Amino acid sequence: MASHTAADSATGYLYQCRYALYAALSRQGDEPGLMVSVETYDDVAFTQNGAAVELIQTKHSRTTKQLNDFSPQFWNTVGIWIKHLKDHPEELGRTALMLVATATVGEDTGLSMLRPEGQGRDIGAAHRKLVAAAAASKNQDVEWAVDAFLKLDAAAQRQVLDMVAVLDASPNIVDVREEIRRVLRHSARPEHLDHLIDRLEGWWFGVMTGALSRKGGREIPVSEIDAKLHDLREQFGPLQLPIDYAGVDPSAEIVSALKERTFVDQLKEIQVGDTGIRRAIVDYFRAFNQRSIWVRQGLLNGDELGQFGKRLIEAWERRWGIAERKLRNGASDDDLVEAGTGVYDWACNCNICLRRVEEPFLTQGTFHLLANKKRIGWHPDYKNRVALKAGQGDDDDDPALV
Repeated sequence: MASHTAADSATGYLYQCRYALYAALSRQGDEPGLMVSVETYDDVAFTQNGAAVELIQTKHSRTTKQLNDFSPQFWNTVGIWIKHLKDHPEELGRTALMLVATATVGEDTGLSMLRPEGQGRDIGAAHRKLVAAAAASKNQDVEWAVDAFLKLDAAAQRQVLDMVAVLDASPNIVDVREEIRRVLRHSARPEHLDHLIDRLEGWWFGVMTGALSRKGGREIPVSEIDAKLHDLREQFGPLQLPIDYAGVDPSAEIVSALKERTFVDQLKEIQVGDTGIRRAIVDYFRAFNQRSIWVRQGLLNGDELGQFGKRLIEAWERRWGIAERKLRNGASDDDLVEAGTGVYDWACNCNICLRRVEEPFLTQGTFHLLANKKRIGWHPDYKNRVALKAGQGDDDDDPALV
């Protein structure tokens, strides 16, 4: 029973966060200065110029039980709103009060008459039914809220109810995702839209985690969501690609495993230090995973990665031709190391774009992927001095990263 309650509570919080994103996306660009928050003024709230313009109570339910005029979910909500309006009397008659419920409300109830205009809204009839229900209520759990409502005079009761809109049969936590999909349907190609939404929600849930962990919460400008969406639209356009691994570091276990790779042996041949090797492992890790995501999600055109690798090899060959001269002249080991270091130094400062992606880890990491297969190298004699280890002939199949 306890785990069931915990699951319901967790689902409720996730629903609030996802619904807040959906509601904000539905309002994007319409109201400059609009802010959205969760668990500050209400479950979800929109404010503007420091005043609440819309308070939303979300009631997510996994059951099909209908709401009626005696439902605690409704009266607790009304009690919270009345308390808020007493604290902020300037919002009376101005702030929209939305009850968003996944359950349906019974027909011919006061709640059903608080639905939006065009759906049977009748404030007078709703008032009569809800006053009668409040007077007849015996539920001690909502006694405080019912009393708060009945202590208002009739005009004030009607004024509060006139601010309320009941949105029953609202999309549940799964269906809200479909509503977000509908709002964003023109933001990316159909086959990429879910990947865009995944990244937007991932970013949003991170923002929400930070906001909810801050004392008093945090209001987020709706324009911040617009800006993130704008970035994602560009990343899913024909000239860009989404970047997921720019700030991701490998675990200690993965670093330990990657130290055994051929590309690390290549670096040791030119005496790269621990810091340089650590940097190379991170670039290899990020490039490998980012390329894998692009492939899995079908974001690339044809042999785009193959062509990108070919461009890097051709650039390396131009620089490598200079280093080869030292090998032909029978140079000392120190001279060979110095020549290889020069090639690697050039590679570390080389940034070749894939489309318009300029992330250094992509170029550097792909160089290491190629070095791991010995398609390129750093020491002038790398073909003889570095062994290609078993199972490292395919850069799409590193056992430490799959």
